[in-house]
Amino acid sequence: MLKLFLLAISALFLGYTLMGKGFAYIGVSPLYVAEGALLLGLILATLNPSILQRALTWPMVLIVPFFTWSLLQTLPYLSNYGLNALRDAAIWGYALFAILIYGVILKNHSSFFILIRYYRYYALFFPLMILPLIATDPLNITLPSLPGTQIPLVVVKFGDIGVHLAGAAIFVLLGLGGNLRWSLLHTPIWVLGATVVFGLTAAANRGGAVSFVMAVLPALASLFPRINARLVGYAVGFLLSFALFGLASMVFLSSVQVVGSRSVSIEQITTNFISIVLPGVSDAGNVEANRRWRLKWWEKIVGYTFFGSYFWTGKGYGINLATSDGFQVDKQESLRSPHNGHLNILARSGVPGLALWLTLLIGWAWAVLRARRLAARNGDHLWAGLFLWLFCYWLAFVVNASFDVFLEGPMGGVPFWLLTGLGFAATVVYANPASRPRLGQALGLESRVA
Repeated sequence: MLKLFLLAISALFLGYTLMGKGFAYIGVSPLYVAEGALLLGLILATLNPSILQRALTWPMVLIVPFFTWSLLQTLPYLSNYGLNALRDAAIWGYALFAILIYGVILKNHSSFFILIRYYRYYALFFPLMILPLIATDPLNITLPSLPGTQIPLVVVKFGDIGVHLAGAAIFVLLGLGGNLRWSLLHTPIWVLGATVVFGLTAAANRGGAVSFVMAVLPALASLFPRINARLVGYAVGFLLSFALFGLASMVFLSSVQVVGSRSVSIEQITTNFISIVLPGVSDAGNVEANRRWRLKWWEKIVGYTFFGSYFWTGKGYGINLATSDGFQVDKQESLRSPHNGHLNILARSGVPGLALWLTLLIGWAWAVLRARRLAARNGDHLWAGLFLWLFCYWLAFVVNASFDVFLEGPMGGVPFWLLTGLGFAATVVYANPASRPRLGQALGLESRVA
Protein backbone atom coordinates (compact mmCIF):
# COMPACT_ATOMS: atom_id res chain seq x y z
CA MET A 1 0.00 0.00 0.00
CA LEU A 2 2.98 2.32 0.55
CA LYS A 3 3.95 2.14 -3.14
CA LEU A 4 0.32 2.68 -4.10
CA PHE A 5 0.17 5.85 -1.99
CA LEU A 6 3.39 7.18 -3.55
CA LEU A 7 1.98 6.52 -7.01
CA ALA A 8 -1.30 8.17 -6.03
CA ILE A 9 0.28 11.43 -4.83
CA SER A 10 2.63 11.45 -7.84
CA ALA A 11 -0.39 11.09 -10.12
CA LEU A 12 -2.13 13.89 -8.23
CA PHE A 13 0.85 16.19 -8.70
CA LEU A 14 1.14 15.37 -12.39
CA GLY A 15 -2.58 15.72 -13.02
CA TYR A 16 -3.03 19.02 -11.18
CA THR A 17 0.00 20.67 -12.79
CA LEU A 18 -0.81 19.56 -16.34
CA MET A 19 -4.62 19.46 -16.40
CA GLY A 20 -5.59 21.75 -13.52
CA LYS A 21 -9.29 22.06 -12.82
CA GLY A 22 -10.09 19.39 -15.41
CA PHE A 23 -8.21 16.81 -13.37
CA ALA A 24 -9.58 18.08 -10.06
CA TYR A 25 -13.15 17.27 -11.09
CA ILE A 26 -12.46 13.61 -11.76
CA GLY A 27 -14.66 11.68 -9.35
CA VAL A 28 -18.10 12.05 -7.83
CA SER A 29 -18.97 14.87 -5.42
CA PRO A 30 -17.83 15.15 -2.69
CA LEU A 31 -15.21 12.44 -3.29
CA TYR A 32 -12.83 13.62 -6.01
CA VAL A 33 -9.30 12.45 -6.77
CA ALA A 34 -7.71 14.54 -3.98
CA GLU A 35 -10.08 13.17 -1.37
CA GLY A 36 -9.54 9.64 -2.72
CA ALA A 37 -5.77 9.94 -2.35
CA LEU A 38 -6.19 11.47 1.09
CA LEU A 39 -8.45 8.61 2.13
CA LEU A 40 -5.86 6.12 0.89
CA GLY A 41 -3.20 7.88 2.95
CA LEU A 42 -5.35 7.86 6.08
CA ILE A 43 -6.01 4.12 5.64
CA LEU A 44 -2.27 3.57 5.27
CA ALA A 45 -1.64 5.58 8.46
CA THR A 46 -4.33 3.61 10.30
CA LEU A 47 -2.70 0.33 9.32
CA ASN A 48 0.71 1.74 10.25
CA PRO A 49 0.24 3.94 13.35
CA SER A 50 3.96 4.68 13.41
CA ILE A 51 3.45 6.95 10.38
CA LEU A 52 1.43 9.47 12.41
CA GLN A 53 3.71 9.02 15.42
CA ARG A 54 6.70 9.99 13.29
CA ALA A 55 4.76 12.80 11.63
CA LEU A 56 4.02 14.59 14.91
CA THR A 57 7.65 15.44 15.60
CA TRP A 58 9.84 18.46 14.97
CA PRO A 59 9.73 20.31 12.63
CA MET A 60 6.36 19.00 11.39
CA VAL A 61 4.67 20.11 14.62
CA LEU A 62 4.74 23.66 13.25
CA ILE A 63 1.70 22.68 11.21
CA VAL A 64 -0.36 21.49 14.18
CA PRO A 65 -1.20 24.90 15.79
CA PHE A 66 -2.23 26.40 12.45
CA PHE A 67 -4.28 23.31 11.58
CA THR A 68 -5.99 23.26 14.97
CA TRP A 69 -6.86 26.97 15.04
CA SER A 70 -8.25 26.79 11.50
CA LEU A 71 -10.33 23.77 12.43
CA LEU A 72 -11.83 25.75 15.34
CA GLN A 73 -12.81 28.49 12.88
CA THR A 74 -14.52 25.93 10.64
CA LEU A 75 -16.52 23.65 12.93
CA PRO A 76 -19.06 26.29 14.09
CA TYR A 77 -20.03 27.00 10.48
CA LEU A 78 -20.49 23.45 9.21
CA SER A 79 -24.19 23.34 10.15
CA ASN A 80 -24.97 26.55 8.26
CA TYR A 81 -22.70 26.27 5.24
CA GLY A 82 -22.15 22.52 4.84
CA LEU A 83 -19.95 21.67 1.85
CA ASN A 84 -19.05 25.33 1.32
CA ALA A 85 -17.35 25.35 4.72
CA LEU A 86 -15.36 22.24 3.79
CA ARG A 87 -14.55 23.75 0.42
CA ASP A 88 -13.18 26.93 1.99
CA ALA A 89 -11.28 24.84 4.56
CA ALA A 90 -9.20 23.24 1.78
CA ILE A 91 -6.54 25.92 2.24
CA TRP A 92 -5.63 24.36 5.60
CA GLY A 93 -7.26 20.93 5.32
CA TYR A 94 -4.89 19.71 2.62
CA ALA A 95 -2.12 20.06 5.21
CA LEU A 96 -2.98 16.43 5.91
CA PHE A 97 -1.01 15.61 2.76
CA ALA A 98 2.08 17.22 4.30
CA ILE A 99 1.61 15.25 7.51
CA LEU A 100 1.12 11.96 5.66
CA ILE A 101 4.03 12.33 3.23
CA TYR A 102 6.31 13.36 6.10
CA GLY A 103 5.33 10.33 8.17
CA VAL A 104 5.67 7.95 5.20
CA ILE A 105 9.16 9.22 4.36
CA LEU A 106 10.32 9.03 7.97
CA LYS A 107 9.07 5.46 8.14
CA ASN A 108 10.85 4.55 4.90
CA HIS A 109 13.56 6.92 3.67
CA SER A 110 13.63 5.27 0.27
CA SER A 111 10.24 6.90 -0.39
CA PHE A 112 11.99 10.26 -0.48
CA PHE A 113 14.40 9.19 -3.21
CA ILE A 114 11.59 7.61 -5.23
CA LEU A 115 9.67 10.91 -5.24
CA ILE A 116 12.76 12.95 -6.14
CA ARG A 117 13.49 10.58 -9.02
CA TYR A 118 9.93 10.96 -10.25
CA TYR A 119 10.25 14.73 -10.14
CA ARG A 120 13.49 14.59 -12.09
CA TYR A 121 11.70 13.21 -15.12
CA TYR A 122 8.89 15.70 -14.61
CA ALA A 123 11.34 18.64 -14.66
CA LEU A 124 13.00 17.38 -17.82
CA PHE A 125 9.78 17.32 -19.79
CA PHE A 126 7.38 19.77 -18.11
CA PRO A 127 7.78 22.64 -20.65
CA LEU A 128 7.22 20.25 -23.54
CA MET A 129 4.22 18.61 -21.88
CA ILE A 130 2.46 21.82 -20.83
CA LEU A 131 3.05 23.84 -24.01
CA PRO A 132 0.55 22.04 -26.27
CA LEU A 133 -2.01 22.05 -23.44
CA ILE A 134 -1.91 25.81 -22.82
CA ALA A 135 -1.68 26.62 -26.53
CA THR A 136 -5.29 25.53 -26.90
CA ASP A 137 -6.51 28.66 -25.10
CA PRO A 138 -4.90 31.44 -27.20
CA LEU A 139 -5.52 29.42 -30.38
CA ASN A 140 -9.22 29.01 -29.47
CA ILE A 141 -9.09 25.22 -29.62
CA THR A 142 -12.03 23.67 -27.77
CA LEU A 143 -11.22 20.58 -25.72
CA PRO A 144 -13.80 17.94 -24.81
CA SER A 145 -15.43 18.17 -21.40
CA LEU A 146 -15.44 15.67 -18.60
CA PRO A 147 -18.42 13.29 -18.80
CA GLY A 148 -21.42 14.75 -17.00
CA THR A 149 -19.85 18.21 -16.58
CA GLN A 150 -19.08 21.34 -18.55
CA ILE A 151 -15.47 21.35 -17.33
CA PRO A 152 -12.92 20.91 -20.17
CA LEU A 153 -10.29 18.21 -19.72
CA VAL A 154 -7.57 20.83 -19.33
CA VAL A 155 -8.12 24.07 -17.36
CA VAL A 156 -4.75 25.31 -16.10
CA LYS A 157 -4.30 28.88 -14.91
CA PHE A 158 -1.23 30.71 -16.16
CA GLY A 159 -0.32 31.71 -12.61
CA ASP A 160 -0.05 28.04 -11.66
CA ILE A 161 2.06 27.37 -14.75
CA GLY A 162 4.53 30.07 -13.74
CA VAL A 163 5.02 28.37 -10.37
CA HIS A 164 5.66 24.90 -11.80
CA LEU A 165 7.81 26.21 -14.63
CA ALA A 166 9.98 27.86 -11.98
CA GLY A 167 10.33 24.56 -10.11
CA ALA A 168 11.33 22.67 -13.25
CA ALA A 169 13.72 25.39 -14.46
CA ILE A 170 15.49 25.69 -11.10
CA PHE A 171 15.88 21.91 -10.87
CA VAL A 172 17.55 21.94 -14.28
CA LEU A 173 19.68 25.05 -13.68
CA LEU A 174 21.08 23.64 -10.44
CA GLY A 175 22.26 20.56 -12.32
CA LEU A 176 19.87 18.20 -10.56
CA GLY A 177 18.51 16.86 -13.85
CA GLY A 178 21.48 14.61 -14.51
CA ASN A 179 23.03 13.63 -17.80
CA LEU A 180 20.39 11.61 -19.60
CA ARG A 181 21.72 11.79 -23.13
CA TRP A 182 18.43 10.63 -24.58
CA SER A 183 16.57 13.44 -22.85
CA LEU A 184 15.90 16.91 -24.25
CA LEU A 185 17.61 18.60 -21.33
CA HIS A 186 20.77 19.71 -23.12
CA THR A 187 19.13 20.66 -26.39
CA PRO A 188 17.67 23.96 -27.54
CA ILE A 189 14.22 22.36 -27.60
CA TRP A 190 13.95 22.38 -23.79
CA VAL A 191 15.14 25.98 -23.56
CA LEU A 192 12.86 27.08 -26.39
CA GLY A 193 9.87 25.30 -24.87
CA ALA A 194 10.49 26.83 -21.43
CA THR A 195 10.89 30.30 -22.97
CA VAL A 196 7.62 30.11 -24.90
CA VAL A 197 5.78 28.88 -21.79
CA PHE A 198 7.25 31.76 -19.78
CA GLY A 199 6.33 34.26 -22.49
CA LEU A 200 2.70 33.13 -22.56
CA THR A 201 2.57 33.14 -18.76
CA ALA A 202 4.09 36.62 -18.45
CA ALA A 203 1.62 38.01 -20.99
CA ALA A 204 -1.39 36.45 -19.32
CA ASN A 205 -0.72 36.67 -15.59
CA ARG A 206 1.37 39.01 -13.45
CA GLY A 207 1.34 36.68 -10.46
CA GLY A 208 2.73 33.75 -12.42
CA ALA A 209 5.46 35.88 -14.01
CA VAL A 210 6.50 37.46 -10.70
CA SER A 211 6.45 34.05 -8.99
CA PHE A 212 8.77 32.67 -11.64
CA VAL A 213 11.21 35.58 -11.41
CA MET A 214 11.24 35.71 -7.60
CA ALA A 215 11.92 31.97 -7.41
CA VAL A 216 14.60 31.81 -10.10
CA LEU A 217 16.61 34.81 -8.90
CA PRO A 218 17.92 33.20 -5.65
CA ALA A 219 18.92 30.09 -7.62
CA LEU A 220 20.77 32.18 -10.20
CA ALA A 221 22.49 34.18 -7.46
CA SER A 222 23.82 30.96 -5.95
CA LEU A 223 25.31 29.97 -9.32
CA PHE A 224 27.32 33.12 -9.99
CA PRO A 225 30.46 31.84 -8.25
CA ARG A 226 30.25 28.63 -10.31
CA ILE A 227 29.46 29.88 -13.82
CA ASN A 228 30.40 27.30 -16.43
CA ALA A 229 29.80 26.55 -20.10
CA ARG A 230 26.50 24.79 -19.35
CA LEU A 231 25.05 27.82 -17.58
CA VAL A 232 26.30 30.21 -20.26
CA GLY A 233 24.64 27.98 -22.84
CA TYR A 234 21.33 28.17 -20.99
CA ALA A 235 21.60 31.96 -20.73
CA VAL A 236 22.39 32.43 -24.41
CA GLY A 237 19.68 29.95 -25.38
CA PHE A 238 17.09 31.77 -23.28
CA LEU A 239 17.97 35.18 -24.72
CA LEU A 240 17.84 33.91 -28.29
CA SER A 241 14.60 32.05 -27.65
CA PHE A 242 13.00 35.11 -26.06
CA ALA A 243 14.07 37.21 -29.04
CA LEU A 244 12.43 34.68 -31.35
CA PHE A 245 9.31 34.71 -29.18
CA GLY A 246 9.16 38.51 -29.38
CA LEU A 247 9.54 38.44 -33.14
CA ALA A 248 6.85 35.77 -33.48
CA SER A 249 4.51 37.75 -31.24
CA MET A 250 4.80 40.77 -33.52
CA VAL A 251 4.45 38.88 -36.79
CA PHE A 252 2.09 36.00 -36.01
CA LEU A 253 0.56 36.48 -32.55
CA SER A 254 -0.33 40.18 -32.43
CA SER A 255 -4.06 39.42 -32.54
CA VAL A 256 -3.92 36.41 -30.20
CA GLN A 257 -5.33 36.98 -26.70
CA VAL A 258 -4.59 34.77 -23.70
CA VAL A 259 -6.75 36.18 -20.90
CA GLY A 260 -9.57 38.63 -21.58
CA SER A 261 -8.11 41.50 -23.58
CA ARG A 262 -4.46 40.69 -22.82
CA SER A 263 -2.48 39.96 -25.96
CA VAL A 264 0.55 37.77 -26.56
CA SER A 265 3.11 40.54 -26.97
CA ILE A 266 6.26 41.98 -25.46
CA GLU A 267 4.28 45.18 -24.80
CA GLN A 268 1.76 43.29 -22.66
CA ILE A 269 4.54 41.52 -20.74
CA THR A 270 6.25 44.87 -20.09
CA THR A 271 2.97 46.44 -18.98
CA ASN A 272 2.30 43.61 -16.55
CA PHE A 273 5.67 44.00 -14.85
CA ILE A 274 5.67 47.81 -14.82
CA SER A 275 2.16 47.94 -13.34
CA ILE A 276 3.43 46.21 -10.20
CA VAL A 277 5.82 49.02 -9.26
CA LEU A 278 4.39 51.94 -11.26
CA PRO A 279 0.59 51.82 -11.03
CA GLY A 280 -1.44 53.86 -13.49
CA VAL A 281 1.15 53.83 -16.29
CA SER A 282 -1.08 51.79 -18.57
CA ASP A 283 -4.29 49.84 -18.40
CA ALA A 284 -3.62 47.47 -21.29
CA GLY A 285 -5.49 44.24 -20.66
CA ASN A 286 -7.44 45.84 -17.77
CA VAL A 287 -4.34 45.50 -15.58
CA GLU A 288 -4.75 48.70 -13.53
CA ALA A 289 -8.47 48.26 -12.85
CA ASN A 290 -7.84 44.74 -11.61
CA ARG A 291 -5.08 46.00 -9.34
CA ARG A 292 -7.25 48.71 -7.76
CA TRP A 293 -10.09 46.26 -7.17
CA ARG A 294 -7.79 43.88 -5.30
CA LEU A 295 -6.18 46.58 -3.16
CA LYS A 296 -9.55 47.94 -2.04
CA TRP A 297 -10.68 44.47 -0.97
CA TRP A 298 -7.43 43.75 0.84
CA GLU A 299 -7.63 47.06 2.69
CA LYS A 300 -11.14 46.21 3.87
CA ILE A 301 -9.99 42.80 5.18
CA VAL A 302 -7.15 44.41 7.13
CA GLY A 303 -9.62 46.95 8.49
CA TYR A 304 -12.17 44.53 9.95
CA THR A 305 -9.52 42.16 11.36
CA PHE A 306 -6.57 44.16 12.69
CA PHE A 307 -8.74 47.17 13.53
CA GLY A 308 -12.22 45.68 13.76
CA SER A 309 -14.51 43.17 15.40
CA TYR A 310 -13.07 40.13 13.59
CA PHE A 311 -9.61 40.44 15.15
CA TRP A 312 -9.66 37.10 17.02
CA THR A 313 -11.71 34.72 14.90
CA GLY A 314 -12.19 36.24 11.47
CA LYS A 315 -15.40 35.53 9.56
CA GLY A 316 -14.82 31.77 9.54
CA TYR A 317 -14.80 29.15 6.81
CA GLY A 318 -18.04 28.85 4.89
CA ILE A 319 -19.15 32.41 4.30
CA ASN A 320 -18.68 33.82 0.81
CA LEU A 321 -16.15 36.59 1.47
CA ALA A 322 -16.62 38.23 -1.92
CA THR A 323 -20.34 38.67 -1.25
CA SER A 324 -19.97 39.53 2.44
CA ASP A 325 -17.25 42.12 1.80
CA GLY A 326 -19.07 43.65 -1.17
CA PHE A 327 -16.66 42.64 -3.92
CA GLN A 328 -18.64 39.97 -5.76
CA VAL A 329 -18.17 40.13 -9.55
CA ASP A 330 -20.24 37.11 -10.56
CA LYS A 331 -24.04 36.87 -10.51
CA GLN A 332 -23.72 33.20 -9.59
CA GLU A 333 -21.36 34.16 -6.72
CA SER A 334 -18.68 31.78 -7.87
CA LEU A 335 -15.95 34.03 -6.45
CA ARG A 336 -15.59 33.22 -2.75
CA SER A 337 -12.18 34.45 -1.61
CA PRO A 338 -9.82 37.38 -2.23
CA HIS A 339 -6.98 36.96 -4.69
CA ASN A 340 -4.51 36.55 -1.84
CA GLY A 341 -4.27 33.33 0.16
CA HIS A 342 -2.58 35.00 3.12
CA LEU A 343 -5.32 37.62 3.46
CA ASN A 344 -7.92 34.90 2.94
CA ILE A 345 -6.53 33.19 6.05
CA LEU A 346 -6.58 36.53 7.88
CA ALA A 347 -10.21 37.17 6.90
CA ARG A 348 -11.37 33.69 7.90
CA SER A 349 -9.08 32.87 10.87
CA GLY A 350 -8.39 36.31 12.30
CA VAL A 351 -5.06 37.77 13.34
CA PRO A 352 -4.10 34.68 15.45
CA GLY A 353 -4.67 32.48 12.40
CA LEU A 354 -2.45 34.70 10.25
CA ALA A 355 0.23 34.71 12.94
CA LEU A 356 0.23 30.89 13.09
CA TRP A 357 0.35 30.72 9.29
CA LEU A 358 3.33 33.08 9.12
CA THR A 359 5.04 31.12 11.89
CA LEU A 360 4.65 27.97 9.82
CA LEU A 361 6.04 29.64 6.68
CA ILE A 362 8.99 31.17 8.50
CA GLY A 363 9.69 27.91 10.34
CA TRP A 364 9.67 25.93 7.10
CA ALA A 365 12.02 28.36 5.37
CA TRP A 366 14.36 28.39 8.36
CA ALA A 367 14.52 24.57 8.56
CA VAL A 368 15.21 24.11 4.85
CA LEU A 369 17.74 26.96 4.53
CA ARG A 370 19.50 25.80 7.68
CA ALA A 371 19.81 22.33 6.16
CA ARG A 372 21.16 23.85 2.96
CA ARG A 373 23.79 25.81 4.86
CA LEU A 374 24.81 22.66 6.73
CA ALA A 375 25.03 20.67 3.49
CA ALA A 376 27.18 23.36 1.85
CA ARG A 377 29.45 23.46 4.90
CA ASN A 378 29.83 19.68 4.71
CA GLY A 379 30.69 19.85 1.01
CA ASP A 380 27.48 18.03 0.02
CA HIS A 381 26.81 20.29 -2.95
CA LEU A 382 24.19 18.03 -4.44
CA TRP A 383 22.13 18.13 -1.24
CA ALA A 384 22.70 21.88 -0.95
CA GLY A 385 21.29 22.27 -4.45
CA LEU A 386 18.29 20.14 -3.57
CA PHE A 387 17.48 22.22 -0.50
CA LEU A 388 17.84 25.40 -2.55
CA TRP A 389 15.46 23.99 -5.15
CA LEU A 390 12.93 23.12 -2.44
CA PHE A 391 13.10 26.64 -1.02
CA CYS A 392 12.87 28.44 -4.37
CA TYR A 393 10.04 26.25 -5.64
CA TRP A 394 8.17 26.74 -2.35
CA LEU A 395 8.78 30.50 -2.61
CA ALA A 396 7.05 30.51 -6.01
CA PHE A 397 3.95 29.02 -4.36
CA VAL A 398 3.98 31.62 -1.59
CA VAL A 399 4.41 34.52 -4.03
CA ASN A 400 1.69 33.33 -6.41
CA ALA A 401 -0.66 32.83 -3.46
CA SER A 402 -0.28 36.57 -2.84
CA PHE A 403 -1.86 37.38 -6.22
CA ASP A 404 -4.39 34.66 -6.89
CA VAL A 405 -6.89 32.17 -5.52
CA PHE A 406 -4.27 29.43 -5.55
CA LEU A 407 -3.86 27.51 -2.32
CA GLU A 408 -7.62 27.49 -1.77
CA GLY A 409 -8.18 24.70 -4.31
CA PRO A 410 -6.59 21.30 -4.87
CA MET A 411 -4.75 22.50 -8.01
CA GLY A 412 -2.45 24.65 -5.89
CA GLY A 413 -3.17 23.43 -2.36
CA VAL A 414 -2.27 19.76 -2.82
CA PRO A 415 1.11 20.38 -4.56
CA PHE A 416 1.95 23.09 -2.00
CA TRP A 417 1.33 20.88 1.02
CA LEU A 418 3.12 17.93 -0.61
CA LEU A 419 6.14 20.17 -1.16
CA THR A 420 5.88 21.43 2.43
CA GLY A 421 5.95 17.88 3.79
CA LEU A 422 8.75 16.92 1.41
CA GLY A 423 10.85 19.87 2.55
CA PHE A 424 10.47 18.99 6.22
CA ALA A 425 11.24 15.34 5.43
CA ALA A 426 14.35 16.27 3.44
CA THR A 427 15.90 17.89 6.51
CA VAL A 428 15.43 14.67 8.48
CA VAL A 429 16.62 12.38 5.68
CA TYR A 430 19.78 14.44 5.23
CA ALA A 431 20.51 14.15 8.94
CA ASN A 432 20.94 10.40 8.37
CA PRO A 433 24.50 9.96 6.97
CA ALA A 434 23.56 6.66 5.32
CA SER A 435 21.07 8.48 3.09
CA ARG A 436 23.43 11.06 1.64
CA PRO A 437 25.12 8.98 -1.08
CA ARG A 438 21.75 7.74 -2.31
CA LEU A 439 20.68 11.14 -3.63
CA GLY A 440 23.20 10.93 -6.45
CA GLN A 441 21.90 7.49 -7.36
CA ALA A 442 18.31 8.68 -7.30
CA LEU A 443 19.16 11.53 -9.69
CA GLY A 444 21.30 9.37 -11.95
CA LEU A 445 24.45 11.32 -11.15
CA GLU A 446 27.74 9.50 -10.85
CA SER A 447 29.29 12.27 -8.77
CA ARG A 448 28.28 15.33 -6.84
CA VAL A 449 27.54 18.54 -8.65
CA ALA A 450 30.54 20.80 -8.46
